[in-house]
Amino acid sequence: MEHAVFGDRVAGKFVFKATKGAKFGFWPHVDESVVSSRLDEFLVMRSATPVQYVSRLQRLEHLSPGLNWLEGFTMLDSHFSIITSQLWYPARNASWSEIKQWLTVRGFIPVRGDVYDDPTRWYHPDQNLALFDVGESNVIHSGGELVPIDIIPMQPDGALLDFLSDFAEKNVLNRATP
Repeated sequence: MEHAVFGDRVAGKFVFKATKGAKFGFWPHVDESVVSSRLDEFLVMRSATPVQYVSRLQRLEHLSPGLNWLEGFTMLDSHFSIITSQLWYPARNASWSEIKQWLTVRGFIPVRGDVYDDPTRWYHPDQNLALFDVGESNVIHSGGELVPIDIIPMQPDGALLDFLSDFAEKNVLNRATP
């Protein structure tokens, strides 16, 4: 876990999150030395930089306005740390069926290899927005709404954009219906 959480974990109150050590979550990376038509084989998740972490927060803001607030930066245990605040939700983890419906209604396509029944990667071709690490523990159900609390949104470029654009073009007819 890349965060230390401070404050009372009470519904409707804000908690503070501080990145720990040199950890800023993960960021998708394409290993271009691997030749494959399957995303699972050439996509790796690498440690994110502080800039990628802040970019992730900014993109999460578009999916769920007001979710995170950048509070500042500090040194924590001799490491640079990014401090954010987030509302603590009375919630439960979202189910796969809820996540699939929520993303499909919003125009996302599941990006998966044959090994996944429940895709953790999604792509919205019109917005060029890719979501990674989408799962039951990173999307919560609160007050009748789904809230993506810890997914990795990004606007792909280069080899990843090429793959996802090609994938979307080939699978446009396979878009699931909610």
